[in-house]
Amino acid sequence: MDKKSASPNYQNILAELNQMIELNSDDVEAYYRRSELYYSQEDYRAGIEDLTAILQRDSNATLAYMFRAYGYGKLDNNQKAIQDYTSAIALCPNYAKAYYNRGIIYNELEQYQQAIDDYSLAIRINPDYLEAYYNRGIAHNKLKQYLQAISDYTQVIRLDPLDGEAYYNRANTYNRVKQYAQAVTDYDRAIELNPQDLEAYYNRANVYHKTKVYDRAIADYGQVIKYNSRHAPTYYNRGTTYLSDEQYQKAIADFSQAVKLNPNYAEAYYNRAITYNKIAKYQEAIADHQKAIALNNDYAEAYGNLGLVYQTLNKKDLAIDNLEQAAKLFKQQGNQPLYKYVSDKLAMLRSPN
Repeated sequence: MDKKSASPNYQNILAELNQMIELNSDDVEAYYRRSELYYSQEDYRAGIEDLTAILQRDSNATLAYMFRAYGYGKLDNNQKAIQDYTSAIALCPNYAKAYYNRGIIYNELEQYQQAIDDYSLAIRINPDYLEAYYNRGIAHNKLKQYLQAISDYTQVIRLDPLDGEAYYNRANTYNRVKQYAQAVTDYDRAIELNPQDLEAYYNRANVYHKTKVYDRAIADYGQVIKYNSRHAPTYYNRGTTYLSDEQYQKAIADFSQAVKLNPNYAEAYYNRAITYNKIAKYQEAIADHQKAIALNNDYAEAYGNLGLVYQTLNKKDLAIDNLEQAAKLFKQQGNQPLYKYVSDKLAMLRSPN
């Protein structure tokens, strides 16, 4: 680990603490101060050694367990961090910070239920523990417990009505449960509190697209592009909105920009092909479908739509070849509705009538 450059003052204080410990090896206060000094330089191993020295002299030193656990966490030694937080809790069962910190470690280990349990214990001790509500909301989201997550973010907002991140996260959760009006309201508030929150604009645009408020979706995507003109997914999403709104030339322009920024963007080629097909530019549509398939050989939708383009051009054999490949892939992917749709198309093409 790279350590911070030590200032002359650091060296002087370290020399003083070293001398104090040399004169009295049981000077617990000097060990605490030196461990804090080491931590300030991100020298966690040295700090842990001093905290261990304290615990060798006093096995009931709750703060030493807490500080050592923090150091272990910084070194990604999560199991030892959990052990030390657990020791601190055993000594002080009403120590909300210990539960909260252990919850953070469980969260990093993706043990989300254990994290939720610890955040809940911290909140039971301190009902206004904003950070515990916030992190419990994140853990609930990881477990797809969306209503509980919304409840936790609501508590954060109750405690701090100016917390833009809480509005943003609650909006994302409302979006996941298809409560779109509530999501837009929270994105509005997040943007009001932080007018340059590009992720809030981007996600609000996605909600507007889902709810067919295309003009507002386009405006929000434009706001993102204003600040970040090289974000290919924004051009792609705005392109799909233009496509849905039947603004085909603008859709083509956005899909073209997306593939310019990311030449491997199979979905952008696919949707540009769909758009070309809408305006009867069949050769361009064929080329883009083929490009999408070259990038993703399992792209069932691209095979299927390419087959339909060939059907429009009365190229029956090519239509059948591509629709057969689409049917095979849809079946493998377990997409029964599209498998049936393509199979019906094949039956019609193969029919002598």
